[in-house]
Amino acid sequence: MRPILALSQLVFALGLPSAMAAQGPPPKHGDRVRLTVPSLGVKPIVGIVERMPADTILVRTGAKVVSAFPLDQVARLELSRGTSSPTWSKTALLWMPAAGFAVGFALGAAKPASRTRPNESGLMIGIMGAVVGLLAGAVTTIAVAPKEEWATVPTRDGSRTSLAPSLFVAPVTGGLALGLRAAF
Repeated sequence: MRPILALSQLVFALGLPSAMAAQGPPPKHGDRVRLTVPSLGVKPIVGIVERMPADTILVRTGAKVVSAFPLDQVARLELSRGTSSPTWSKTALLWMPAAGFAVGFALGAAKPASRTRPNESGLMIGIMGAVVGLLAGAVTTIAVAPKEEWATVPTRDGSRTSLAPSLFVAPVTGGLALGLRAAF
């Protein structure tokens, strides 16, 4: 009984985050959205929501351009969750100087540059490594552009706009059942 319970918990834990991530809040006036309309091409259309009546979404795609898209023609509707940079680039100003100091100190201590003061050689090379690491960290932080994150929005009838199959777990007599949900 325990292996079945452990397996069902594992499947539930793996399937739940992808299903929950696809359920975003409905768009409202002023939200930034990305629409994929197959009849207009494969490139998504990005704009600001003006209105969203029952069967159409009005999106501002330019300064004075408002476009209407019927929801039944929209293959995917995504809502912007803002922009963020990767964590490694946000912390580059901290870890790159530390790494530069550590490498410089280790190399300077292993092979001293000065025969008269071998103990200070590692420290001086470590400080130079930290300065180089600080400059590299600043360049990295500036050079890595923030990336916009998108969440898929469910349609008004409750189904997701994404047609990807998803796993679900349902209680049955004597345990749990595993299922696969797909839209056709």
